[in-house]
Amino acid sequence: MIRAGRNGEVKWDPTGAGGVTAVALLSIKAWQLSMKVDKINVTCFQDQNKVYVPGMADISGSLTGFWNSEDMALVTAARATVPGFLELIPDTTDGTPTPFAFTGKAYLDAEINTDVEGAPELTGQILAAGPWTVPVETVLAARDEERRAA
Repeated sequence: MIRAGRNGEVKWDPTGAGGVTAVALLSIKAWQLSMKVDKINVTCFQDQNKVYVPGMADISGSLTGFWNSEDMALVTAARATVPGFLELIPDTTDGTPTPFAFTGKAYLDAEINTDVEGAPELTGQILAAGPWTVPVETVLAARDEERRAA
């Protein structure tokens, strides 16, 4: 189902464990996640066109929000030398019993931009630090479980 983005959420756990220990990052207004997969050119003599095979996935993205002195988690995460666990939730009301989420260990970077004509903006970059789980896998696993139970 298509929904508005107003119920999105970003959770972070600096320990890398995730789950119940992850807490929401305050003042985030947008996130973007790229799940591009490298394509390797395997074109051979006499092929009629270029031929490619999939290579490695490159999970990366960005966060955008506002400077909030009561939540320094993104700034702290940017200085970390070990990855934390990141949960990107498109809509907290979509999914039962828990919302669909893109999750995995990640390194985060942070930047602050202050302008006389606006609120100070805090942005961050996401770089995967291990395998990620995407909602498609969650949905397929749930369907498989339902079929086994039937």
